Amino acid sequence: MDIIVEALKLQELDSFWQVFKIVLSKDFPGYSPKVVDYFLNKLYNQASFNYWLNSGYKTVLVAKFGNTIIGFAVIDKPYGGVCFCRWLGILKNFRKKGAGKKIIAAWIQYAKEYGCHKVEVASQPNAKIFYQKCNLDFEGKRKLSYFGIDQYIFGKVISEQNDEVMIRD
Repeated sequence: MDIIVEALKLQELDSFWQVFKIVLSKDFPGYSPKVVDYFLNKLYNQASFNYWLNSGYKTVLVAKFGNTIIGFAVIDKPYGGVCFCRWLGILKNFRKKGAGKKIIAAWIQYAKEYGCHKVEVASQPNAKIFYQKCNLDFEGKRKLSYFGIDQYIFGKVISEQNDEVMIRD
């Protein structure tokens, strides 16, 4: 299966948004329906993504099969030398075909190009094995963290620390 990963273009926001809604609604079982609704209608709504993409506060990497978006990673603007992946998801029919690993590789490459020394992600229990297979290190568990779920922290040191990168605005 020929899957490519690239940065989301603003004109693809509608297509991304449809995939994001499906994945968030079905594949993050730790969140209650009320919390998912809050995410989709308040915190991570389409207008927020439009603002973040235009302002550079977030980058969205998308996996595509042909011209169809099948997965994504929502990446926060690097801070303190660390590049944090806020959300990562793949449509169910496209899992176990390499899309997730390609997204992880593209995220790490993005972080390296920015000059980051580390990547981090907070996972739900159902994704722990995936992150381990992607060679991210399990760093710990946050009990009853944000929005009442246990989060499993994975990370990977990818280069030396750089003061200029760590204090970049």
